[in-house]
Amino acid sequence: MKKLLLIVTLFLSFILNAQNSVPFTLNEYGHIMIKVKVDNVEGNFIFDTGAGLNVYFEKFAKKLSKKESYNFFVGHRATGEAIECPLYHSESVMIGKNNFKDQTYSTFDVDFPNVDGLISLQMFQNTPVTIDYEKSELIFGELKNTDKKKFIDIQIADHAGKAIDIFTNIKVNNKITIQVSLDSGSGKGAFTFSSHFLDVLGLNKADFKTLEAKSDFNNSKSNKVYMGSVAEISTVNNLAKVEKPNARFVDGLIYEGITGIEWLGKKITISIPDKKIYIIK
Repeated sequence: MKKLLLIVTLFLSFILNAQNSVPFTLNEYGHIMIKVKVDNVEGNFIFDTGAGLNVYFEKFAKKLSKKESYNFFVGHRATGEAIECPLYHSESVMIGKNNFKDQTYSTFDVDFPNVDGLISLQMFQNTPVTIDYEKSELIFGELKNTDKKKFIDIQIADHAGKAIDIFTNIKVNNKITIQVSLDSGSGKGAFTFSSHFLDVLGLNKADFKTLEAKSDFNNSKSNKVYMGSVAEISTVNNLAKVEKPNARFVDGLIYEGITGIEWLGKKITISIPDKKIYIIK
């Protein structure tokens, strides 16, 4: 009897785990692509930890029965550029078997091939989300205690309940400690820092390729970008480290830095309730 109960328990555990995961693919830029149903309309979305709030591109948004809204949110790009975002509400956002109800979103008129929008961390304020790069899965729900042994602390930016961003402290060249936005939407191997730190790190601008990067939203605005490499980037507790990565230093950045998240580990869990990212592998 005990053996039978054990088998049933293990089977139920397997079923529950299966219901709480969804497969993803990585596109050529290293973006995490997932299938999502918004009010029963399916699309392809980037899981973007730096998006702040859910964004549906206009071509997809036209398929939804969205009501007119007078609400808005003013977000800021990393270069400080203000963007006024209209706010709407979807009744249901289905990711795998997970149904997130009454979710705020904005729209943006842009057309990227095979991308219908961005899914942010806004829905996961109370639900840890695990990114398993080896199995190409997003897994939702609490971790076992054995998976919580290694972690980095994160800071949460909650913009009046309308947008959520996450940050952590890292070391650059084992010389300075700075706070960076953790942005899976920036892609694989993305390390961007304020140009303020070129002098602090003792780096020579002449050793970097310089270009003017125009805004995607306003052609009259641009920022000077210095492209090169740094010796080392690591978490403050040295659980994750990258040697000689390519890096960009940008004039006018409103953050000390921005990085992707894939360098933190092969399997990581973002837990906003715990204010930690657990590094499982």
